[in-house]
Amino acid sequence: MSSIEKKKFGTSELFIKPIGRIDVTSTPELENEVNSEIESISYLTIDMSEVDYISSVGLRALLSFQKQLASKGEMKIINVKPEVLEIFAMVGFDKVLNII
Repeated sequence: MSSIEKKKFGTSELFIKPIGRIDVTSTPELENEVNSEIESISYLTIDMSEVDYISSVGLRALLSFQKQLASKGEMKIINVKPEVLEIFAMVGFDKVLNII
């Protein structure tokens, strides 16, 4: 992943847009960006429009974010490219994650 766009709306909503690949080298950056805010937010939107690939490590991070928000809000994943959606489908995450 080459960078992450991050915007916070009010006190409860976080918007994240990773750019590039979400894999073993880039997932820690994504986790740091989200986990630094996750206690104070209720809504997380992850825009995947610039993500070309996600590994199992990245998938685990998304599942972790969703679990942390489950009791107080929601996470949604938007603008998923077909090749990334195929990865979600192969592991069944298209049925677990809120993909719009």
